[in-house]
Amino acid sequence: MEILEFASPRTLDEALHLVRDRHGTAIGGAAWLRMNTKTMPLGVDLSELGLDYIREANGSIEIGAMTTYRELETSPLLEARFGALFRNTVSHIVGIQLRNIITVGGTLAGRYGFSDLNTTLCALGAKVVFYPGKIADVASFIQDGEEWPFLIEKVLLPVSARASYQQMRITANDFPIINAAAAWTGSSWRIAVGSRPAASRLCKKAMVLLGNEPYPSDEKIGQAAVAAAEELQFGSDIRASAEYRREILPALMRRALMEVRG
Repeated sequence: MEILEFASPRTLDEALHLVRDRHGTAIGGAAWLRMNTKTMPLGVDLSELGLDYIREANGSIEIGAMTTYRELETSPLLEARFGALFRNTVSHIVGIQLRNIITVGGTLAGRYGFSDLNTTLCALGAKVVFYPGKIADVASFIQDGEEWPFLIEKVLLPVSARASYQQMRITANDFPIINAAAAWTGSSWRIAVGSRPAASRLCKKAMVLLGNEPYPSDEKIGQAAVAAAEELQFGSDIRASAEYRREILPALMRRALMEVRG
């Protein structure tokens, strides 16, 4: 990747101007962006904007766009609110060196099919905040994207939820073959599946099957797990076939749902 011009804005207004009006490319950790072979006319470094935080404010958990995976993994606040959920989601990813680079905003902006984090965020019903204030559902953004140049400021999480993340990998540090997350939000179930190998999607039919029962029966969980595999599309790549992904998803989904149910 070659960057012809590099800018390091000091305010979000300046960063948005560079991205929207000068067609700059926002640079977070650049863990995956650097693998791009295209020439970048203008790179916009976001590291000076103070977007690396995890805090509770205004009835939500706020995670700044420049927060790294390692910060998610070791956050006392996330551990207190969600148990081992975020640690389980990101700790498989390569090594600590890379997790100190990868950012939440970069992962969301890329809408990567292999993402572990995006699946968990979808299941939690997370919201993404685009500066200067537009808020969108993470699941909708990952599915549909944005038509205009955008700048992600932060992610909003509910202050608490019972949730579980499950995944299948060939080796411990490889990309997942398939991943799944389930969450009870206090009033409804949310189920998401990613690395199909396409991007994360909600399993809406499975969610309807579970309804608003916080402690569904084993039978109902089994039905929802099968429904999730039936309603999604799967593809084949060097890691697994579409058929294999469809076959193992119900087992992962049952594990997630049973862990959340307790």
